[in-house]
Amino acid sequence: MSAGGAPGGAVRRPEEVTPAWLTGVLAGSDLLADGDEVTSLTTAPVGTGQMADTVRIAFRTGAGHAGTRSVVAKFASADERSRTTGVMTRAYEVEVGFYRQVAGQIGTRLPRCHHTALEPDTGWFVVVLEDIADGVQGEQLDGCTPEVAEAALVELAALHGATWADPAVAGLPWLQRGGPAADRFLTDLVTPLWPGFVDRYGDRLAADHLALCDRFVAGLGPWLAGRPEATAVVHGDFRLDNLLFRPGDPRPYVVDWQTAAWGAPAADVGYLLGGSLLAEDRRRHADRLLGVYHRALIDHGVAGYGLGRLTEDVRRLCFSGLLLSIGAAMLVKRTERGDELFVTSVERYAQQALDLGADTLLEPAGRRGTALA
Repeated sequence: MSAGGAPGGAVRRPEEVTPAWLTGVLAGSDLLADGDEVTSLTTAPVGTGQMADTVRIAFRTGAGHAGTRSVVAKFASADERSRTTGVMTRAYEVEVGFYRQVAGQIGTRLPRCHHTALEPDTGWFVVVLEDIADGVQGEQLDGCTPEVAEAALVELAALHGATWADPAVAGLPWLQRGGPAADRFLTDLVTPLWPGFVDRYGDRLAADHLALCDRFVAGLGPWLAGRPEATAVVHGDFRLDNLLFRPGDPRPYVVDWQTAAWGAPAADVGYLLGGSLLAEDRRRHADRLLGVYHRALIDHGVAGYGLGRLTEDVRRLCFSGLLLSIGAAMLVKRTERGDELFVTSVERYAQQALDLGADTLLEPAGRRGTALA
């Protein structure tokens, strides 16, 4: 995997990709024989991400190599608001760091990475990945079956288990996104966004969900400070939209690592269960699925973390989905699908918290007032 500047000159956007650049990127890979070169290419958008722009690059090579091959490349968003958010939250730096320093150490199923490049000062980046051409992206709005959630949790355990309490990984600076200063930054960032979220989406949400979110945002600082101990690399946005499924193959490929961090693994688990399962399926199958994940974690060598502790950590961390949904809704470019996604996500995560009785873990509303006061 190439890790430095772009061969053939810096490339920031899909329209800047040239045959010469792609030749340099893929040199030495199984997609490009020694001495061969890319002779022509085309690009087309793929995916539904709002923080970055992703394209499929279909290319042809020299004589004797019939047919078209392809890779997928991910770039910073062309939308200035989304790109600024990506830089402010270090999302682009984190995704590049993940592929350079963590991807090779975990057993989670990932597209193979061919190239990364990052301009730290500006946030412009590119990641070139294996194209899972027959892979189908999960549809967050539709939700998934418990069987799909089970397969996803097994991949999640491979991430958490491989990095659990690993001091070398924990010491990677770009993974350190917590601590008092980061919590203050996040509180100061998200709290003033909540009134705008209510103005935009409030009439589409149930009163009890709005009330819960209001209490959560008002007490965001204490909630952040009281989160369980960070013990492994977490994905941070582990949901259907970031999973690719091949026909007839239950194992998903996990993509979109811009929110990776050193954190509490139960946050990923609760996030998947709360956001990607329909409420009735979650209520019926969550306990069994927690057991599946916990057994897989043990299979990866994790000891001293019981199922009861996992269950309680999921309860405490189930608000993570609300935090990300509220913040992202107001900080990235607005789209029709995005609006539907954020409303649906808040509905599901708020109901999950109520079902788990997690609202009792929040500070009483009268102690701090409300975020809208």
